[in-house]
Parts: sequence; C-alpha cells; structure tokens
Amino acid sequence: MMNRRIFALEAYTCSDDQNATVTEITQTENSSIAVWLVKPGQIVQSHYHPDGQDTWVMIKGTLTYYLGDGQSQSLNAGEVALAQKNQIHGAMNKSNEDAVFVSIYSAPNIGYEKALLTDDEKY
Repeated sequence: MMNRRIFALEAYTCSDDQNATVTEITQTENSSIAVWLVKPGQIVQSHYHPDGQDTWVMIKGTLTYYLGDGQSQSLNAGEVALAQKNQIHGAMNKSNEDAVFVSIYSAPNIGYEKALLTDDEKY
C-alpha cells in the first residue's frame, strides 16, 4: 500500500546537458508517473508503447510534439497530450527555455519501442 500521495515535482526534476532526462516519481499496480526535463535542442526520441497509454502534462515551456505520419504540433505549458497504445509520439525542444512535463503511464509496464521513421519524420 502506497502511503505517499503528494509529490513535489522540483525534487524529481533532474537535468543532463546532453540528453532529455526522465525520473520516475512513483509506480503502483495501476500506473507509473515520471517527470521529464528537456533542455533547448534536446529530444524525446519518437517511440510507442505496445501495452498502454502515455499521457503528457506540460508543466513548463513548449515542445514540438511529434504526432506520427510526419505531423507535429506545439505542446505548451498547461496542455495535455495523449498517446494511446501503439501511437507514435516524441518531442523536440526548439525553444530557448527548458521544458518540463509529467508522463503518466496507464499501467506500470506499457513497453517501449523505438519508432521506425523516415529521415523527414525523425526527432
């Protein structure tokens, strides 16, 4: 039984000058929650989850969110992006400020597969 129910995101937000950084906040039998920090120029590689849904809640900044099929859209602080099972998604920080989002997996182990993309679609 999980006792802790409230988490301070700043305590989990870590950075790396080379790569976008993900830090798990908590995992239960029903979900997994992590926080990402994506510095300017960094990417979250395009991928999909064969066994569950990935919901991103933008906390800070802006990302160019990859929707698959060569399409992308801005994802801004205060917005939510939903990638259902097997939907390709990823992101790039094309802005001048750090971007932070919370990723909520619908099940603790939803799998992870790199997307096979054309050069025009890669992030």
